[in-house]
Amino acid sequence: MPASTTAFYLSTNTGLDAADLFLGSRAVPALAAGASSTASTVLTIPASVAPGVYYVIARADADGAVAESQEANNTNYTSLVVGPDLMVLSPSVPASAAAGATITVNDTTRNAGGGAAGASTTRFYLSANATLDAADLVLGSRAVPALAGGATSSGSTAATIPAGLAPGVYYLIARADADGMVAESTEGNNTSYTTLQVTAP
Repeated sequence: MPASTTAFYLSTNTGLDAADLFLGSRAVPALAAGASSTASTVLTIPASVAPGVYYVIARADADGAVAESQEANNTNYTSLVVGPDLMVLSPSVPASAAAGATITVNDTTRNAGGGAAGASTTRFYLSANATLDAADLVLGSRAVPALAGGATSSGSTAATIPAGLAPGVYYLIARADADGMVAESTEGNNTSYTTLQVTAP
């Protein structure tokens, strides 16, 4: 097989089409039957690309210079997360506490994305169920500094349980980027929860 070019594209789906963004290419030398060429290619994601989940598609013989027995199997892809992705890892509280008591909420907020996240706020809510909604009670919050991709911020926050709260099992829900200040690749994974037994004062 004569020399060819493998090109790389950024796509919102797994199919290569005219809307996909060309990222770069590499030269592939002439290959004997059954032979292969392995290399690393540095690609730059444009700063204008919005956070989200994308696909990097590689296309062999991108210029169509080689007459092949099968032309339909020249592409392959891998997924790529662009931008920050904040989440809370396993918030923790005491197993039980009396109504009116002040407890300590421990959390680790992580940027699971590849891009840097600006400063944000992780907020804590008390809920009757595991779903965060407008009826839930804000117990407190903490400031989270800017986080590079893969970095974490751990902290402890004092939270007071309302004195008039009826005894029962409640959910302590932690929400990363509670004020929506960070544009993230995934916005649906910002909350995490743990249970708390509230007893009579």
